[in-house]
Amino acid sequence: MINFLFLVTLLIYLAAGIFQTLSLALGNRTEASVIRPAIERIAFWCTIIGFAFLTVFIALWWLQQGHFPMTHWTDSTAFFAWAITLIYLIIVRLTHLRTLGSFVMPVAFIAILISYSFATHTAALPEPLQNYWLLAHTTLIFLAYAAFIAAFGFGLMYLIAERKIRRKTDTLFDNLLPSLGISDVLGYRCTILGVILLTMGVIVGSLWTQYIRDVPWRWLDAKVISTLVTWFIYVAQIGIRQLWGWHGRRAAYAAIIGFVAVLCTYVGVDLFLDSMHTYR
Repeated sequence: MINFLFLVTLLIYLAAGIFQTLSLALGNRTEASVIRPAIERIAFWCTIIGFAFLTVFIALWWLQQGHFPMTHWTDSTAFFAWAITLIYLIIVRLTHLRTLGSFVMPVAFIAILISYSFATHTAALPEPLQNYWLLAHTTLIFLAYAAFIAAFGFGLMYLIAERKIRRKTDTLFDNLLPSLGISDVLGYRCTILGVILLTMGVIVGSLWTQYIRDVPWRWLDAKVISTLVTWFIYVAQIGIRQLWGWHGRRAAYAAIIGFVAVLCTYVGVDLFLDSMHTYR
């Protein structure tokens, strides 16, 4: 039952990605002026339905396994996809920029595909982790990562639009991308949100380790170090922007660098390094 539900969720996310890509590919073609809005709506509703199915899947996993899908990074990618989708839907609700989905939802689909293909599903959660502090800590961290991925998406949109302006060329989706100013500002706001959430997640994790688990906080832990490096990259981006007006193309490239840092922290450490955050 739960595996079938997850497969359906995966297929819905795949459909959402296909329709989002098709909507962007159709662009401003005259003959597509009628069909493109319909495809965009289908993509958006597929995203909402997929998010609902994914929420149910995570809840059923919790009931069946007795814990959140966090035992291994391949398990947690399902929740990672959930966080990405949630942030995307909130942004669409506030800005109506559904085009962002073409840049961030493929990441969510890949995350679900990884979880469906490689998740352990039956791994036991170590006893020290069987409490709601884990849920609070990981939820804050993953929402922060999702906000950073949204900033990455806005950075990509900025670079595409800016390249078109510099080269004075037309593209099929000229009017589908937000203006340079909007992409820059929204990317910056997503970065600020991500830093706030990541800071809260690190604080909750440190308090949990020191006072709840009664285990000394290991600042030299690989995951801790990589998380702090990621945090510093984004904080530096905010600081430089405030002090020296660093925005536009440089901010977009910084968002891409930050995205790479997020991937290294989330996946790279678990694959190649030992960490107290890794339970194989």
